[in-house]
Amino acid sequence: MAKENPAEPGEPSPPVAGNKKEHKHLHLLSFLNGSAENSWKKVEDKFRQQVGDGKLSRDKFGACIGLNEDSTYFAHELFDVLSRRNNVEPEKGITLQQLKVFWEELDKDDLDTRLEIFFDLCDKNDDNKISKKEVETVLKWTASANKLTSIEKQIESYASMIVKELDPDGNGFIEIEHLKLVIRELWNPEETKMLQNQDVSTSNFVRETKEIINDNRKRIWVLILWLAINLGLFLWKFMEYKEKETFKLMGYCIGSAKGSAEILKFNMGLILFLVCRGTLTTLRSTFLSSIFPFDDHISFHVVVGVAISLATFVHMIMHLGCGFPILSTCLSDKLKEILGPSFESKQAGYCDLLLSVPGVTGILMVVIMAYSFTLAIPSLRKSEKKLQESFHHLIGFNAFWYAHHLLFLVYVLLILHGYFQSLAWDWLNRTTWVYVAFPLVLYAMERLNISFNEQKHEVKVKKAVVYNRNALVALYLTKPEGFKYESGMYLFVKCKDISKFQWHPFSITSAPGDDYLSLHILNQGDWTSELMNRFGKACSAEDEMKRGGIVRQERTNDLRSSDKYPHILIKGPYGAPAQNYKNYDILLLIGLGIGATPMISILKDLLNHVKTNAPQNTEKNSSCSNKTPKVPKRAYFYWVTKTQESFEWFKGIMNDVAEYDNGKEKVIEMNNHLSCMQKEGDPRSVFITILQNIQTEKDIISGSRIRARYGRPDWKKVFTDLKTKHKDCNIGVFYCGKSPHRPFADLCRNYSDGSTKFHFHHENF
Repeated sequence: MAKENPAEPGEPSPPVAGNKKEHKHLHLLSFLNGSAENSWKKVEDKFRQQVGDGKLSRDKFGACIGLNEDSTYFAHELFDVLSRRNNVEPEKGITLQQLKVFWEELDKDDLDTRLEIFFDLCDKNDDNKISKKEVETVLKWTASANKLTSIEKQIESYASMIVKELDPDGNGFIEIEHLKLVIRELWNPEETKMLQNQDVSTSNFVRETKEIINDNRKRIWVLILWLAINLGLFLWKFMEYKEKETFKLMGYCIGSAKGSAEILKFNMGLILFLVCRGTLTTLRSTFLSSIFPFDDHISFHVVVGVAISLATFVHMIMHLGCGFPILSTCLSDKLKEILGPSFESKQAGYCDLLLSVPGVTGILMVVIMAYSFTLAIPSLRKSEKKLQESFHHLIGFNAFWYAHHLLFLVYVLLILHGYFQSLAWDWLNRTTWVYVAFPLVLYAMERLNISFNEQKHEVKVKKAVVYNRNALVALYLTKPEGFKYESGMYLFVKCKDISKFQWHPFSITSAPGDDYLSLHILNQGDWTSELMNRFGKACSAEDEMKRGGIVRQERTNDLRSSDKYPHILIKGPYGAPAQNYKNYDILLLIGLGIGATPMISILKDLLNHVKTNAPQNTEKNSSCSNKTPKVPKRAYFYWVTKTQESFEWFKGIMNDVAEYDNGKEKVIEMNNHLSCMQKEGDPRSVFITILQNIQTEKDIISGSRIRARYGRPDWKKVFTDLKTKHKDCNIGVFYCGKSPHRPFADLCRNYSDGSTKFHFHHENF
């Protein structure tokens, strides 16, 4: 459902305040990061590692001062400029002392000096003029450093646009004084001063503890209840066997084995119930949702799986390493006296015990569970581990899916294992079926219902859009009659042409009021890869622009030719955390990469209300009522992606927001961030900012009417602004992305104060 270097794009930025040396202009034409003293020591170490006491070449300069490979072109140009300014012959390389001179010049806290260096970067022939050809050169290393493929394709036209804008006299070149003036106007010194970190008190341990407990109260009490049940079952069974004759022979071995077996049986039933999605979706719409954290059912499913593994391990060790050796070596008379009815008065050897029904079924269960649980490890399930091509099919989602369905055999073996156990003489003690019967029946009913009604689940593909060389496919499907859902929900998709059995979950990106269903599926596994290939072959070039998210210049197919597409089935919808968005006055929606999908459905739903002029949209956005609104009054959407091409995915909704939500009291605020770009004011992004200000009809980065921003958001500033702007409000924070959600949960807790509360929800990615 919704999947970065050098860091995840949405991860909160590290603290920047507190240094004694505080630059006057934040980021503005700053060539270096960090304090000069600390950073120079690292640069000096790198110099000695690379060349020892020799000279540093032009090719190694960028890596030495901390620039990444994407900025190699820029590093070469910077090296040449600094060499010219210091009368150094660049082809001979530079010494450590010369490198320090370069470093100190780059680190000067003087905007005029930085402007001069930047102008020299542009003015390659030192004639104090920047020609169109030189602007093209700058745009080349700008596009390379920021991974902007669209700029690379239109460098000549963009260069002409910049020269025309910055050459008011029509001389055919840009003068340094005019460039300085433009840069100063674009970055007001008051706006570029370093942002002071907000002081959030962390000294009140009691207050923080209370907030953590309050935020996780449902999780905590359910976890405590679950642990108590497990402990109670273990102690109950242990004490029961302690009173039996068997305990005299086998001691703590039998007590521990039976106690762990009881934990195993309980959790084998529970883990199955946690994947009965239809039942859970129904329950989450009742009062029980205020008691149980239904949104965490998959996370709890994993926790229960760990408990099953531990209980299985203890049970196995107690029998194989303790119980079986005792039984196989016990004196015959003593064995007959205590266990006669169970072993028909015969001495059993170790192999006899292993080859018994409980022994064989137990070993088979361990083997199947070990195989299935291993393939469920995230790095193997997502194919993050790279194996040789001939073995690669052994991991990935397909392998995980089929292995997980082998666990059906485990339930059969578990019932047999419990029924034929050697140390229980009456059916009352053979209780395995009691624990697993109801979950098995419930799960079977859901699966049978899906199988019998499979024809009803088939939908037609109205349109398909394949993006970025099979990186993502957007599917626009017919909406089945009676299919009702809420924004934020997800459904399962099956493509019978790929697999007749596999269902895969994807967030719904259309709004409930739309007459179609839309899904955006990222290519990130074996099944999705095959889906991309099939839809890629079915699609042909189409340049027509269409409103509502279906965009131009993509490989699409005609609506009347839907029979050419692979056959798609759906089941659902199922509940997810994002559907709680209507419980809040103000929304902060955070999506990283494909994690934006559940948020897009919410935005479309809000936009539909804007289009119909809903009465609540005329209220003042900064104030909040005590009653729960049917529609939030304001939504702030932050989408952070690491590739420029990703903006094509949701260009339609961006343009719709710009067109329809443009009144005095805007409901939706869109903030698109490209994490691969250098920060605003960086020398490598100056001309991009100039271009964005020149071309106002369409943003040159996102290709939409919503302007893209550079780098990751300053999340502390985002939360501070929201807290200031929306006092006495309940603010719902919804997050979906690959980065850990913990930093955002901490921000919500730290910035909740008085009557302004941030309530955090996150999707299982």
